[in-house]
Amino acid sequence: MSQLQERDSFQEQLEVLRARSLDRHLREISSAQGAEIEVAGRQLINLSSNDHLGLVNDSRLREAAINAIGEFGVGAGASRLISGTQSPHVRLENVLAKWKGTEAALCFSSGYAAAVGTIPAIVGKNDVILLDKLCHASLIDGAKLSGAIIRIFPHNHLGKLESHLQWSQREHAGKRILIWTESVFSMDGDRAPLRELVQLKKRFGALLLLDEAHAAGTPADQRIEQEKG
Repeated sequence: MSQLQERDSFQEQLEVLRARSLDRHLREISSAQGAEIEVAGRQLINLSSNDHLGLVNDSRLREAAINAIGEFGVGAGASRLISGTQSPHVRLENVLAKWKGTEAALCFSSGYAAAVGTIPAIVGKNDVILLDKLCHASLIDGAKLSGAIIRIFPHNHLGKLESHLQWSQREHAGKRILIWTESVFSMDGDRAPLRELVQLKKRFGALLLLDEAHAAGTPADQRIEQEKG
């Protein structure tokens, strides 16, 4: 295939995407993130940000970041396992662990990195992941990369989840079973029945992993912690 034919082939694919309104492109934002942003010279209300807690421009965080840059520079210099774990990382994780009441915490560079980095460390080939149908796409990617067997249950459907747990125990005895869901769902904003999920996971000896990207720090957070038991 010639370069011209290759270009035409890509162009055809792009035209198909545009015809279906599926093409995506970057929008340049010429202001700081916030409730309002400037795009192409226009001041617009920002309804697509994940900055739920308004921390992007918090004055205390800005000052802390400036001070950290002055002391540590703008990069770790290497991966964390080699020589890139610095004091601010350790202090942050200690504070997060204390806040969430856990033995330890581990920070990733993004939610996607957390999903694909965590799951393969917990489950592997022949283990079983039971995934809520409305879980975020990054969680699905993490589940696939683990090599585990994946079963999907309808959104918040405890009866179907129980059936999957029974199947997992019967067909994959001795293997790890991981229930993966979100405490507050990213798209619909509804909540998982955590108290019942904890009861099920204890009954079947399964693991329970929660994505709390859209819950941590919100008014729902304290209620969620209580439901975890």
